[in-house]
Amino acid sequence: VHGQTLSLSLWPPLLEVMMQPGRTITQVYKLTNNSDHDLKIVPRIYPFEPSGTAGQINIKFLASPPTFISFDSGEKFGQPFPLFVGQTKEMVLKISLPNENPEKDYYCTLLFSSAEETLKGKDVQDKSQTGSITQIGSNILITVSKLGKPVLLGKITEFSSPMIVDSFSPVPFNVVLENWGNTLWKPFGRIVITGIFKQREDLKLLEQNILANSSRQLAIPLFRPKIPLGPYKTLLEFTLNEDGPKLFTEITFWYLPGKALGAIAILLSVIFLAKKLKKGQKKIKNKPIPPP
Repeated sequence: VHGQTLSLSLWPPLLEVMMQPGRTITQVYKLTNNSDHDLKIVPRIYPFEPSGTAGQINIKFLASPPTFISFDSGEKFGQPFPLFVGQTKEMVLKISLPNENPEKDYYCTLLFSSAEETLKGKDVQDKSQTGSITQIGSNILITVSKLGKPVLLGKITEFSSPMIVDSFSPVPFNVVLENWGNTLWKPFGRIVITGIFKQREDLKLLEQNILANSSRQLAIPLFRPKIPLGPYKTLLEFTLNEDGPKLFTEITFWYLPGKALGAIAILLSVIFLAKKLKKGQKKIKNKPIPPP
């Protein structure tokens, strides 16, 4: 008996949009059945909120879904539709904001669930009649703004590195940014590292989403300078989005040859002890023997 393959793919995996109240937009989604049998698919939509500082989200399954999102291609949330083997189904998602919609962000997950059963089986909701279930989703980030220039608010919660770094080791940077506003933004900027001989290197920040009312720790690559010696001034500077307000801060760390100095100290200690031992043995050898 061979197990059945159960696989779905979805495009796009992420939708980011800025809209004015009273406007409507549409987005085509493509869902493909890569399984080896036909499936029933149930579409649902849930709001989510940011969780933690690593970009995680918390889907609010029990919360009421947004009323301004629907399908413009016939599908209904909570109602199953068939998806045959190898079929790619195109669905049109419609977002229609009310005229008086508040200016803020809305975060949702468009989720497609599949029950491993043939179309002759019972409804996907009947867990006693189904086998494995797979799900695939696409996050939707909606920013509502009347003028297209929402207020962006952010701060640097932490920018740090070890104070002293061994010359044979890379230096890790810890960067945590906080968005205390109602609109998401991305950091556009860099870390500028300047050494004792005015040598300079830049680390470009990844343009990761910082969702409203959340903090995020940025992924920063380890830094290894060409001349790992002496003090290094390190400047973190970025704007909130490409043309938003600018934030910056500076720290200093030192590169010292700790391992090399340790090895030299051990070597000198060994030489000193060897000379001392040799000198002691020489004194014992040259000491006169008393007469009987």
